[in-house]
Amino acid sequence: MLGTLASLLFSLEGVLLVALLALLYYYVVVRSTRFFADRGVPYLPPVPLLGNGADFITRKRLLTDVLSDMYHRFASHRFFGYFDFLSPIYVVRDLELVKQICIKDFDHFVNHRIQLDENHDPLFGRALFAMRDTRWRNMRTILSPAFTGSKMRLMFGLITSYCDGAVRTIRSELGADGTAELEMKELFRRFGNDIVATCAFGIEINSFRDRANAFFTLGKELTNLDGVQGLKFLAFSSFPRVMRALRLRLFSAKMTSFFRHVVMDTITQREQRGIVRHDMINLLMQARKQELRFDENENIETNGGGSQKRSVDWTDDDLTAQCTVFFFGGYDTVSTLSAFMAHELAVNPDVQERLRDEIDRVRSTIGSADKLNYETLQSMRYLDMVANETLRKWTPAPFLDRTCTKPYMLEDYDGRRVQLQPGDGLWIPAAAIMRDPQLFPEPDRFWPERFEPESAGAPVDSSAMLAFGLGPRNCIGSRFALMETKAVFFFLLTHFLLEAGPRTQHPIRLKKSSLGPCAEKGSWIRFRLRK
Repeated sequence: MLGTLASLLFSLEGVLLVALLALLYYYVVVRSTRFFADRGVPYLPPVPLLGNGADFITRKRLLTDVLSDMYHRFASHRFFGYFDFLSPIYVVRDLELVKQICIKDFDHFVNHRIQLDENHDPLFGRALFAMRDTRWRNMRTILSPAFTGSKMRLMFGLITSYCDGAVRTIRSELGADGTAELEMKELFRRFGNDIVATCAFGIEINSFRDRANAFFTLGKELTNLDGVQGLKFLAFSSFPRVMRALRLRLFSAKMTSFFRHVVMDTITQREQRGIVRHDMINLLMQARKQELRFDENENIETNGGGSQKRSVDWTDDDLTAQCTVFFFGGYDTVSTLSAFMAHELAVNPDVQERLRDEIDRVRSTIGSADKLNYETLQSMRYLDMVANETLRKWTPAPFLDRTCTKPYMLEDYDGRRVQLQPGDGLWIPAAAIMRDPQLFPEPDRFWPERFEPESAGAPVDSSAMLAFGLGPRNCIGSRFALMETKAVFFFLLTHFLLEAGPRTQHPIRLKKSSLGPCAEKGSWIRFRLRK
């Protein structure tokens, strides 16, 4: 066998094959690494095929750490080069340039890099996050009224009703000493699962009692960005055209079928019985009928300076996709934010005491927790500061991504210019920016007071808070996510003290295999019943 292989290699055909492979390797791998050098953009030499993220792909380091190291290494530049596998990405580190790209010059960077076939992968392909160009603009315009203050106010009662019941369930699990040690990610996944199930799909679930319900099980699979699924999600972002050409699905047909049937069965029942419930499905039903309106003005300003009404021909999968992505954000983003917020409150008792004092003052005003309303929650300044500081320190996504759609000129501090072309990828290292000591002094310290308007330090630039994005393509559901998180903690801190227990890992060590922040050994906190 070895002799046959050797004779093949030394034959004319073998030599030609080796030469062809070497030539292919040179053009695909070696030559591509000259991309930034040829343009005078600072970069670090990539690992062949794996790029600058090799340490993350091989699980040696967090992706956040890889980007943060490069962010600080190139501090004298407004942007630098990064190889995402073989794809060259411009990483913009200067905050003023970030604001210009995301807001002023947004029309040059409308789209995300990910490209999904909306017919082959309807669950995410038809979701607002994955839509592009005019289709995204139209859908965003139509959905925006669903996330105004008045609509949040209507859904708020569903959230507080659930929180009250969930607290009773947790109390029943406390030991004789009035304490219980609970894993926060799991706890808040169950909170998030049930709240979004009721607010998005109109389904009442108690995941604390029915621990293996279909919503919770599939939600866990849907939002799993660890290990192989995380790399798969990264591949859809890094090789969008290849993944689309191969017709691979980001999520299984089983999952698509489940959510589609839930949404369509709910809509059918409501239309047949005339049921009106203040949740996301009701808002989407209104949007499909062109009945959803802005509170202040039903006309939307366009880029041309005029105004117009926009419409979309809704399919069943369009409705399912928006509900599912709403579920994705409410299940994972909120549970991540809440888990880290609980940890910081447990290991910073002074912060927890100040927040608990604010909650107690509000309770004394309204009488009891179950009388909490949306306006009162919004008025709680310190609760808002704690949530913002958690988002700053533990942002759910390491970077924001954009694709250049029109030729665009980047200019460095020294005046050197680089011309971006349509199709060029761009990242904004959100986590690194929000831990930059020039923007946030003592970035590793959990210090909600930095967000006080009268803070002793320099006021926080709101544009540097990138957890939910920036500009027209920011997260449309951010208001709901914050409302849900704040309501949950209002109820929890009304009844419990959060303490570091025997299994609490501090400082937290994060999983190197996960795209988003996730505690390596779980996030365990002891709950103690308040007297």
